[in-house]
Amino acid sequence: MIVSPEGILRFASPACERMLGAKPDEIIGRDLAEFWTGEDCERLKAFLTEVAASHSGTIGPVELGIGRGAQHRFTECVGTNLTRDSAVQGLALNFRDISERKALEAQLRQLALQDPLTQLANRSLFRDRVHHALTLAQRNKSGVAVMFLDLDNFKNINDSLGHDAGDRLLRNVAQRIVAACRSSDTVARLGGDEFAVLLEGVAAVAEVEGSAGALIEKLQAPLALDGKALRVTASIGIAYSAGESAPEALLSNADIAMYHAKAAGKSRYITFRPQMQDLLQERMRLEADISRALAQQELFLEYQPIVDLGSRSILGVEALVRWRHPEAGVLMPARFIQVMEECGHVAELGRWVLGQACRDMCAWRESIAGGSALRLAVNISARHLEQGDLVHDVTQALRESGLEPDNLVIELTESTIMASSGANLERFRRLKALGIRLAIDDFGTGYSSLSYLHRFPIDILKIDRSFVSRLTNSDTGPELVRTVVTLGETLGLDTVAEGIELEEQAAALLALGCVAGQGFLFARAGSLDDLLHSPFVARRNALWTAQAAREALSATGRFKALRALDRSA
Repeated sequence: MIVSPEGILRFASPACERMLGAKPDEIIGRDLAEFWTGEDCERLKAFLTEVAASHSGTIGPVELGIGRGAQHRFTECVGTNLTRDSAVQGLALNFRDISERKALEAQLRQLALQDPLTQLANRSLFRDRVHHALTLAQRNKSGVAVMFLDLDNFKNINDSLGHDAGDRLLRNVAQRIVAACRSSDTVARLGGDEFAVLLEGVAAVAEVEGSAGALIEKLQAPLALDGKALRVTASIGIAYSAGESAPEALLSNADIAMYHAKAAGKSRYITFRPQMQDLLQERMRLEADISRALAQQELFLEYQPIVDLGSRSILGVEALVRWRHPEAGVLMPARFIQVMEECGHVAELGRWVLGQACRDMCAWRESIAGGSALRLAVNISARHLEQGDLVHDVTQALRESGLEPDNLVIELTESTIMASSGANLERFRRLKALGIRLAIDDFGTGYSSLSYLHRFPIDILKIDRSFVSRLTNSDTGPELVRTVVTLGETLGLDTVAEGIELEEQAAALLALGCVAGQGFLFARAGSLDDLLHSPFVARRNALWTAQAAREALSATGRFKALRALDRSA
């Protein structure tokens, strides 16, 4: 394209004619600026002035949009002043259509700021919005809050139903979060099953807590996915600021509060408090200490007896891991198991517990009458089941210790079993093929159904302590326990009650048909040496000694009768 220094068109190639959308006789002699509007027109005029003032080299490029609606195109133009060239005597402009490149750039910008699965804001855009909101809050003296939301047990759903179903679930959850929030709120997916909500113009933290409670309730509504009704729950952490916080601090505080909501039992919200920082520091120290604990044998086992509720003789023990921390003292599992799971050490811990418990049991039972019939219960984490080779670990522990498979009970939580994939079901069957027993721990706290119990090769139902506590403080308690015991009898399963603390509870359980239990009423977890001198072991020794005497007398009587028959013959 050739134009005069004033921008009057003198020549246009066919490509330029198409770009301008006009015929040759409609172009020549017109001001080029007439074909552009708004900012693009002003940009073109400034560019032509710059080219006309230059007498050396090519100027540009400059980007110019042309056309409207579907005909809008993006172009890139470079110009050369050829007014001194007698053959041209004007400004030579070369245009290139860059519409595809601009579309790609727009798409990349969108990807950089938007989550492709849910179309929500992504982490980068969310951080930018938080920064902007805090700046406005300082100016307007208003409040800003961030909610961090993490779905509970999403990995189990993903593993059992598949990643496609998991993605559909995440899209549905995203829609529910948006529907529960104000139009002015920013909702983002931070990655995986983590979401966040930015609330601006907040008067008080109570307002945010109300929104969090409503959001949890909305998420809990049954969700149909692949013919199954799923109940989605989430843990929410809240951080509030009147504008004085740095963006990173506000986001970090919400994240810390969310982890506290998880640790407190999930499906709830917790608002950040400054002292939570101390707990975070403790968690970080534990993460650093875990490898040392495993290597330097700082872990040890304690055992809680499982007793016959009628005779009060010992039936077996449950192994419970402890950590003798050199600075913090003895730590209970609730303080470190989740950290081990997240650090990837829980399978290693599980292998150690299995091996040590089996060895301890083999040595200890030698001193007890009928010790070969005692059972050892070991808890297995869902992460160990999914990430480790549990069948191999159990096989190795039995082989190296000499414990018979029938003496070992593997306990898995109800949520782990009910959310298990086909691969885990096959693991359960292989474990059963070894001859061990499988127990559902904390039975009644999840979503048990008769069909699930038929599907899995379960031997024992452990009645959750919450059911046991209701025996003495709720009218529905006895009926709940009776239902579980009847269910077990129907399916041929044993029942063991957990958390027995009162004699009234033990008596009620026995009357309802549950004959085995454990809890502080009998003994706290302790060493096997201490347990050896407990009344439960003494009772077992007495019962087995009496039984052996009866059997011996019976055998002697039969022997004398046979001798008498021989003589009479």
